[in-house]
Amino acid sequence: MKKISLISIFTLVIIFADAQPLFTNTNFLRALEHGTRTIDGKPGKNYWQNRADYNIQVSFDPQTQLLEGTEQIKYLNNSPDSLGQLIIRLYPDLYKKGVKRSASVAAKDLGDGVRITYLKINGEEITNFKDRRKAYHENTNLIVKPKAVLLPHSENTLEIRWSYKVNTGSPVRTGMVDSGSYFVAYFFPRLSVYDDIDGWDTWSYNGSQEFYNDFGDFEVSLKLPSGYVVWATGDRINPQDNFSDLMLSRIQNASLSDKIVRVIDTADYEQNRVFREGATGIWKFKATRITDFAFAVSNHYLWEASAVVVDSVTGRRSVAEAVFNRTHEDYYDVANQAHQTLFYASHYYPRYPFPFSHITVFDGTDQMEYPMMANDNPTKSRKDAVQLTTHEIFHSYFPFYMGTNETQYAWMDEGWATIGESVLSPLMGEPEDEGIFSKRRYERIAGTNMDVPLITNTKEYSGAAYSANSYGKAGISYYVLQELLGDSLFFKGLHQYMHDWNGKHPTPYDFFYSFNSATGKNLNWFWRKWFFGWEYPEMSIDVMAMKSEGVRVNVKNTGGLPLPVQLTVTMNSGEEKVYKYSPAVWKDDIKSYTVRLPVRWEAVKSIRLGSDWIPDKVPENNFWEKGKVYVPNSR
Repeated sequence: MKKISLISIFTLVIIFADAQPLFTNTNFLRALEHGTRTIDGKPGKNYWQNRADYNIQVSFDPQTQLLEGTEQIKYLNNSPDSLGQLIIRLYPDLYKKGVKRSASVAAKDLGDGVRITYLKINGEEITNFKDRRKAYHENTNLIVKPKAVLLPHSENTLEIRWSYKVNTGSPVRTGMVDSGSYFVAYFFPRLSVYDDIDGWDTWSYNGSQEFYNDFGDFEVSLKLPSGYVVWATGDRINPQDNFSDLMLSRIQNASLSDKIVRVIDTADYEQNRVFREGATGIWKFKATRITDFAFAVSNHYLWEASAVVVDSVTGRRSVAEAVFNRTHEDYYDVANQAHQTLFYASHYYPRYPFPFSHITVFDGTDQMEYPMMANDNPTKSRKDAVQLTTHEIFHSYFPFYMGTNETQYAWMDEGWATIGESVLSPLMGEPEDEGIFSKRRYERIAGTNMDVPLITNTKEYSGAAYSANSYGKAGISYYVLQELLGDSLFFKGLHQYMHDWNGKHPTPYDFFYSFNSATGKNLNWFWRKWFFGWEYPEMSIDVMAMKSEGVRVNVKNTGGLPLPVQLTVTMNSGEEKVYKYSPAVWKDDIKSYTVRLPVRWEAVKSIRLGSDWIPDKVPENNFWEKGKVYVPNSR
């Protein structure tokens, strides 16, 4: 087949974009040239993706914090490239002395990091980890260069034996919760991603940015001392080896009941009703097509669960669980919140069946998501708990179903979790205000020298810009997109994107072009302003009477960002009338938009521009009241 040059591909992008091209980086242009990506938003005919399947055996002692493990990895190099090196991620090395990190770590948790006592790749044993020609550490990565390269389209095997001490303080998404409870994540050596966009992902975990992992199957065996219950990613394979018949019965009931079932209560521990006689202390789990694995243990936590019909077509159920300390009063409603989140997410927003068999919300130390698990700290109010629960569970779709690169484009997962939280929380009786991450964080930096376009690689900035872009601005962009398209077309675009890219690695361009194709609309003007441009949210209004019946309102878009126009008119009688206009009014780069409101001038008391969902840098100039003189705001 005739090879197409990057110049030809770029020409195709421009033609497809109807003379409104998006800036396209050379990484994506190369992928177009190689046929792994397309400008219609679907995976290309040559799309490939590497895969790692893990068989892991772990022994963990909560009293000594020592975790020891062995694993066998089957690594499929589905790429057309020969791989002369492997990058093995050792995330527990975040707590290793001398490693570069952005997170604060207590002195007592600093140690020697992961100790690898055995590593074999395709039969070759690696023993020297200080020779840059063979194997060496680079912060939380171990770079290994085997003698024999990994050939294209080959199956390869790795065997690893390792150990480290789990942290008891400074819990950066993992570690001890109390003396009898732990949430353990990032505990196993894993292969980095090698993809068609960047090649090897060389990013070293620093405790701040999040993750990018390949999909694979996991079989995990966890050995604990007697008296500990284990919850984890995946399905339980051998519950009968540890639980009493009473517990097995309750677990079964919870998997079928739409009512909350108390699986374990305090009395069950006190009266020795949790474990069967001769319990092995070995807990086995299995999960397929996932990007990560985490587990949690406790010798005193309560456990509540129920089942939710997440797919009305097949009748498939998922189990929603809360596992918590009995002294944390806010957690007594979390099982209910998890249940409602699964229901509303599956049937209301994003109206897509929850993709996993269960979600376990564990009473932990952080606000962090994992496949089928959430490590959620206690909160001060039900509102905080609802917003946290909905946010972390929503991550099950993004990034765990969609496989996005959180490290480079945090908005591709956190933005969706933020809008998901904002939509679902009010359905559970807690109207969204500030939430975990509000639009105010974006408003504060919008239009300033801290504001950067969303398309900017997240690894290259931090602080206020990171939180504003990843959460507030991104979540609002999805809200505005829905206002622009309408519900029917918006969900058509979203569902097509999720259908085509679940279990894969979509980039921002795949997202943009997928929506363009699925909706049949050229949205590049919208993408350019919201994701590539420097426009910011700042609108204002001028109001005047018309000679004929009605009131004229001139809306000025000083910041240039396409936003919905919402005008709330308060009449002298106290009645309020709301008028909404699509963000599409700003498509042609106009700076002002004039509307005629069908209300009598004499009956109008005031007019307000905007809503709680629409950001605005200077909200003071969004309000007009009859009879008042307004001085232009100098900000």
